[in-house]
Amino acid sequence: MASPSCDAPRGRPLRRIVVLGSPGSGKTAFCHQLAGTTALPLYHLDDLYWSPGWSRPGEEEWDHRVRALCALPRWIADGNYADSAEPRARAADLVVLLDRHPLLCAVALVRRSLRLRRSAHDTEVRGTTPRGGPGRRHAARGTEYVPRRLRDSGDPPVLSLTALLRKALLFRRRDLVVIHDVLRRTGAPVHRCRTRRQAAALLAELGPPGPCPPSGEDRTAGHPDAGEPGGPLPHEPGGRSTRTTVTPCTCPASATATSPWRST
Repeated sequence: MASPSCDAPRGRPLRRIVVLGSPGSGKTAFCHQLAGTTALPLYHLDDLYWSPGWSRPGEEEWDHRVRALCALPRWIADGNYADSAEPRARAADLVVLLDRHPLLCAVALVRRSLRLRRSAHDTEVRGTTPRGGPGRRHAARGTEYVPRRLRDSGDPPVLSLTALLRKALLFRRRDLVVIHDVLRRTGAPVHRCRTRRQAAALLAELGPPGPCPPSGEDRTAGHPDAGEPGGPLPHEPGGRSTRTTVTPCTCPASATATSPWRST
Protein backbone atom coordinates (compact mmCIF):
# COMPACT_ATOMS: atom_id res chain seq x y z
CA MET A 1 0.00 0.00 0.00
CA ALA A 2 3.02 2.30 0.34
CA SER A 3 3.53 2.76 -3.37
CA PRO A 4 6.31 4.95 -4.80
CA SER A 5 4.09 6.06 -7.69
CA CYS A 6 0.43 6.45 -8.45
CA ASP A 7 -1.39 3.09 -8.35
CA ALA A 8 -4.38 4.34 -10.34
CA PRO A 9 -5.20 2.38 -13.51
CA ARG A 10 -3.22 3.77 -16.40
CA GLY A 11 -4.74 4.84 -19.69
CA ARG A 12 -7.89 6.46 -18.34
CA PRO A 13 -8.51 9.71 -16.47
CA LEU A 14 -9.16 9.84 -12.76
CA ARG A 15 -12.77 10.82 -12.17
CA ARG A 16 -13.29 9.97 -8.49
CA ILE A 17 -10.58 10.40 -5.84
CA VAL A 18 -10.95 9.69 -2.11
CA VAL A 19 -8.53 11.42 0.28
CA LEU A 20 -8.18 9.88 3.75
CA GLY A 21 -5.95 10.69 6.71
CA SER A 22 -5.75 11.72 10.33
CA PRO A 23 -7.04 15.10 11.52
CA GLY A 24 -4.11 17.45 11.06
CA SER A 25 -2.56 15.41 8.24
CA GLY A 26 -3.27 18.17 5.70
CA LYS A 27 -6.14 16.49 3.84
CA THR A 28 -8.06 19.67 3.13
CA ALA A 29 -5.06 21.70 1.93
CA PHE A 30 -4.02 18.74 -0.22
CA CYS A 31 -7.53 18.45 -1.66
CA HIS A 32 -7.70 22.12 -2.57
CA GLN A 33 -4.49 21.80 -4.55
CA LEU A 34 -5.58 18.46 -6.03
CA ALA A 35 -8.80 20.06 -7.24
CA GLY A 36 -6.78 22.74 -8.99
CA THR A 37 -4.49 20.12 -10.53
CA THR A 38 -7.21 17.78 -11.79
CA ALA A 39 -10.15 20.20 -12.34
CA LEU A 40 -12.36 17.77 -10.39
CA PRO A 41 -15.07 19.23 -8.13
CA LEU A 42 -14.14 19.01 -4.45
CA TYR A 43 -16.61 17.83 -1.80
CA HIS A 44 -15.80 18.10 1.91
CA LEU A 45 -17.55 15.40 3.93
CA ASP A 46 -17.68 17.84 6.86
CA ASP A 47 -19.92 20.04 4.69
CA LEU A 48 -22.30 17.11 4.25
CA TYR A 49 -22.16 15.94 7.87
CA TRP A 50 -22.29 18.97 10.17
CA SER A 51 -25.33 21.23 10.53
CA PRO A 52 -25.68 24.47 12.55
CA GLY A 53 -24.98 24.00 16.23
CA TRP A 54 -22.60 21.14 15.42
CA SER A 55 -25.60 18.84 15.05
CA ARG A 56 -25.16 15.44 13.40
CA PRO A 57 -27.42 13.74 10.85
CA GLY A 58 -29.20 10.49 11.65
CA GLU A 59 -27.63 7.27 10.39
CA GLU A 60 -30.10 6.87 7.53
CA GLU A 61 -29.78 10.49 6.42
CA TRP A 62 -25.97 10.31 6.52
CA ASP A 63 -26.00 7.13 4.44
CA HIS A 64 -28.26 8.86 1.90
CA ARG A 65 -25.95 11.88 1.66
CA VAL A 66 -22.90 9.68 1.10
CA ARG A 67 -24.67 7.68 -1.61
CA ALA A 68 -25.76 10.92 -3.27
CA LEU A 69 -22.09 11.92 -3.44
CA CYS A 70 -20.93 8.51 -4.68
CA ALA A 71 -23.54 8.60 -7.47
CA LEU A 72 -21.94 11.69 -9.01
CA PRO A 73 -19.60 10.89 -11.92
CA ARG A 74 -16.71 13.21 -10.93
CA TRP A 75 -15.43 14.22 -7.51
CA ILE A 76 -12.72 14.51 -4.89
CA ALA A 77 -14.04 13.39 -1.48
CA ASP A 78 -12.19 14.97 1.45
CA GLY A 79 -12.69 13.27 4.82
CA ASN A 80 -12.46 10.02 6.77
CA TYR A 81 -15.79 9.03 8.35
CA ALA A 82 -14.75 5.39 8.50
CA ASP A 83 -18.36 4.17 8.55
CA SER A 84 -18.80 5.53 5.03
CA ALA A 85 -15.34 4.72 3.66
CA GLU A 86 -16.39 1.53 1.88
CA PRO A 87 -18.94 2.95 -0.61
CA ARG A 88 -16.56 5.79 -1.41
CA ALA A 89 -13.60 3.44 -1.90
CA ARG A 90 -15.68 1.18 -4.16
CA ALA A 91 -16.66 4.15 -6.33
CA ALA A 92 -13.15 5.66 -6.46
CA ASP A 93 -10.52 5.43 -9.18
CA LEU A 94 -7.86 6.28 -6.60
CA VAL A 95 -7.61 6.47 -2.80
CA VAL A 96 -4.96 8.81 -1.39
CA LEU A 97 -3.98 8.01 2.20
CA LEU A 98 -2.06 10.75 4.03
CA ASP A 99 -0.32 8.86 6.82
CA ARG A 100 1.80 11.46 8.61
CA HIS A 101 3.24 10.85 12.08
CA PRO A 102 0.58 11.36 14.78
CA LEU A 103 2.68 13.94 16.66
CA LEU A 104 3.07 16.04 13.51
CA CYS A 105 -0.69 15.90 13.02
CA ALA A 106 -1.28 16.95 16.63
CA VAL A 107 1.05 19.95 16.26
CA ALA A 108 -0.74 20.97 13.04
CA LEU A 109 -4.11 20.81 14.82
CA VAL A 110 -2.91 23.09 17.62
CA ARG A 111 -1.49 25.59 15.13
CA ARG A 112 -4.72 25.62 13.12
CA SER A 113 -6.80 26.12 16.26
CA LEU A 114 -4.64 29.11 17.19
CA ARG A 115 -5.04 30.59 13.70
CA LEU A 116 -8.82 30.18 13.88
CA ARG A 117 -8.97 31.83 17.32
CA ARG A 118 -6.72 34.66 16.15
CA SER A 119 -8.95 35.20 13.12
CA ALA A 120 -12.08 35.33 15.29
CA HIS A 121 -10.35 37.74 17.71
CA ASP A 122 -9.23 40.04 14.87
CA THR A 123 -12.78 40.10 13.56
CA GLU A 124 -14.09 41.29 16.93
CA VAL A 125 -11.32 43.88 17.32
CA ARG A 126 -12.14 45.33 13.91
CA GLY A 127 -15.80 45.45 14.93
CA THR A 128 -16.89 43.58 11.82
CA THR A 129 -19.15 40.57 11.79
CA PRO A 130 -20.12 37.95 9.24
CA ARG A 131 -23.60 37.96 7.77
CA GLY A 132 -26.19 37.27 10.44
CA GLY A 133 -25.33 39.89 13.05
CA PRO A 134 -23.35 40.17 16.29
CA GLY A 135 -24.13 36.63 17.40
CA ARG A 136 -22.07 35.21 14.56
CA ARG A 137 -18.60 36.48 15.27
CA HIS A 138 -17.07 33.08 15.94
CA ALA A 139 -16.96 31.93 12.32
CA ALA A 140 -13.38 32.44 11.22
CA ARG A 141 -13.79 33.31 7.56
CA GLY A 142 -10.20 33.87 6.54
CA THR A 143 -8.20 31.35 4.59
CA GLU A 144 -8.99 28.46 6.96
CA TYR A 145 -11.58 25.87 5.97
CA VAL A 146 -14.67 25.70 8.18
CA PRO A 147 -17.61 23.40 7.34
CA ARG A 148 -20.12 25.29 5.22
CA ARG A 149 -23.16 25.23 7.49
CA LEU A 150 -21.08 26.12 10.55
CA ARG A 151 -19.44 28.98 8.67
CA ASP A 152 -22.79 30.33 7.51
CA SER A 153 -24.43 30.04 10.93
CA GLY A 154 -21.51 31.53 12.86
CA ASP A 155 -20.81 28.53 15.08
CA PRO A 156 -17.38 28.14 16.72
CA PRO A 157 -15.06 26.64 14.08
CA VAL A 158 -13.66 23.96 16.44
CA LEU A 159 -16.03 21.82 18.51
CA SER A 160 -13.34 20.22 20.72
CA LEU A 161 -9.60 20.51 20.19
CA THR A 162 -9.08 17.85 22.85
CA ALA A 163 -11.22 15.36 20.91
CA LEU A 164 -9.35 16.17 17.69
CA LEU A 165 -5.97 15.68 19.36
CA ARG A 166 -7.09 12.35 20.81
CA LYS A 167 -8.32 11.24 17.39
CA ALA A 168 -5.03 12.23 15.75
CA LEU A 169 -2.85 10.53 18.35
CA LEU A 170 -4.88 7.30 18.18
CA PHE A 171 -5.51 7.39 14.42
CA ARG A 172 -3.10 4.60 13.48
CA ARG A 173 -4.35 2.31 16.25
CA ARG A 174 -8.06 2.87 15.59
CA ASP A 175 -9.26 4.55 12.39
CA LEU A 176 -6.41 3.33 10.22
CA VAL A 177 -7.13 -0.29 11.17
CA VAL A 178 -10.70 0.12 9.94
CA ILE A 179 -9.56 1.94 6.80
CA HIS A 180 -7.02 -0.77 5.94
CA ASP A 181 -9.74 -3.42 6.26
CA VAL A 182 -12.04 -1.44 3.94
CA LEU A 183 -9.30 -0.94 1.36
CA ARG A 184 -8.44 -4.65 1.37
CA ARG A 185 -12.08 -5.60 0.85
CA THR A 186 -12.69 -3.15 -1.96
CA GLY A 187 -9.36 -3.60 -3.75
CA ALA A 188 -9.29 0.14 -4.45
CA PRO A 189 -6.06 1.54 -5.95
CA VAL A 190 -4.22 3.26 -3.09
CA HIS A 191 -1.38 5.76 -2.95
CA ARG A 192 0.04 6.26 0.54
CA CYS A 193 1.91 9.46 1.40
CA ARG A 194 3.86 9.55 4.66
CA THR A 195 5.57 12.92 4.09
CA ARG A 196 4.80 16.26 2.48
CA ARG A 197 7.43 15.54 -0.15
CA GLN A 198 5.61 12.35 -1.17
CA ALA A 199 2.31 14.24 -1.32
CA ALA A 200 3.89 16.95 -3.47
CA ALA A 201 5.33 14.28 -5.79
CA LEU A 202 1.88 12.74 -6.19
CA LEU A 203 0.35 16.10 -7.08
CA ALA A 204 3.08 16.59 -9.68
CA GLU A 205 2.53 13.09 -11.06
CA LEU A 206 -1.19 13.62 -11.49
CA GLY A 207 -0.21 16.52 -13.70
CA PRO A 208 -2.19 19.35 -15.27
CA PRO A 209 -5.92 18.88 -15.84
CA GLY A 210 -7.19 17.51 -19.12
CA PRO A 211 -10.25 18.77 -21.00
CA CYS A 212 -13.05 19.42 -18.55
CA PRO A 213 -16.56 18.19 -19.41
CA PRO A 214 -19.56 20.56 -19.32
CA SER A 215 -20.54 21.57 -15.80
CA GLY A 216 -23.79 19.64 -15.99
CA GLU A 217 -21.85 16.39 -16.32
CA ASP A 218 -20.54 16.81 -12.79
CA ARG A 219 -23.99 15.96 -11.51
CA THR A 220 -25.75 13.73 -14.00
CA ALA A 221 -24.06 12.28 -17.05
CA GLY A 222 -22.10 9.06 -17.40
CA HIS A 223 -23.17 7.21 -14.26
CA PRO A 224 -26.06 4.73 -13.93
CA ASP A 225 -27.07 5.94 -10.46
CA ALA A 226 -27.10 9.65 -11.23
CA GLY A 227 -30.51 11.28 -11.36
CA GLU A 228 -31.71 14.84 -11.81
CA PRO A 229 -29.26 17.54 -10.68
CA GLY A 230 -29.73 17.85 -6.95
CA GLY A 231 -32.58 15.34 -7.16
CA PRO A 232 -33.44 12.16 -5.25
CA LEU A 233 -31.51 8.96 -5.64
CA PRO A 234 -33.44 6.20 -7.42
CA HIS A 235 -32.82 3.41 -4.87
CA GLU A 236 -34.49 4.70 -1.73
CA PRO A 237 -35.82 1.94 0.57
CA GLY A 238 -39.57 1.48 0.30
CA GLY A 239 -39.76 3.66 -2.76
CA ARG A 240 -39.48 6.86 -0.75
CA SER A 241 -38.51 9.94 -2.70
CA THR A 242 -36.22 12.28 -0.82
CA ARG A 243 -34.12 15.14 -2.15
CA THR A 244 -30.45 15.36 -1.33
CA THR A 245 -28.21 17.99 -2.86
CA VAL A 246 -24.43 17.80 -2.56
CA THR A 247 -22.61 21.00 -3.39
CA PRO A 248 -18.92 21.34 -4.33
CA CYS A 249 -16.52 23.33 -2.17
CA THR A 250 -16.90 27.11 -2.30
CA CYS A 251 -15.04 27.94 0.93
CA PRO A 252 -12.63 30.92 1.06
CA ALA A 253 -9.68 28.57 1.56
CA SER A 254 -10.17 27.06 -1.89
CA ALA A 255 -9.25 30.34 -3.54
CA THR A 256 -6.80 31.97 -1.15
CA ALA A 257 -4.95 29.41 0.96
CA THR A 258 -1.34 28.70 0.14
CA SER A 259 -0.68 24.97 0.07
CA PRO A 260 1.89 23.48 2.48
CA TRP A 261 2.57 20.68 0.00
CA ARG A 262 5.92 21.29 -1.60
CA SER A 263 8.78 19.14 -2.75
CA THR A 264 11.50 20.65 -0.55
